[in-house]
Amino acid sequence: MEGRDGATVEKHRVHLRPATLRDAAPATLHLLPCEISVNRPAPVERFFTPAIRRGPDGLEVSFRGRRLRGEDVMVPSGLVGYVMTMEEKGEVLMGKQEALERDSDCFMEATASFNRFTLWGLEAIPGSDAKMRGALTWPSLAAAVSRGGLPSS
Repeated sequence: MEGRDGATVEKHRVHLRPATLRDAAPATLHLLPCEISVNRPAPVERFFTPAIRRGPDGLEVSFRGRRLRGEDVMVPSGLVGYVMTMEEKGEVLMGKQEALERDSDCFMEATASFNRFTLWGLEAIPGSDAKMRGALTWPSLAAAVSRGGLPSS
């Protein structure tokens, strides 16, 4: 299969382990305005123990000498957020008996759940145009479309 940019796109099948959704422990999440170019478990709590202050315009904290401002964001009513991990065929953990049918198949499981998180911005609280806020509007938009509740133009 070919993507929009002409590059070959490999098809994958993702198998969800539904039992992990029931067993996912609640987590405290912080969405930081930075990127970490490593994709493996890390002892984040060792390095990020925020001393959050309530300022006149919202939450404030310092991270590596930079001022971050943020606010608590709720997951839309009736929904739950999950922290998910993906296991490729070569990474399937011992003791799990599921068999993958193709090399491109993988398993996904929930490691934690959340109903709110703290959204941080560099020097300013992320505005209503923040990508995360846009993503959180999709469930209500999808529900309105499926009910035919959008006004016609």
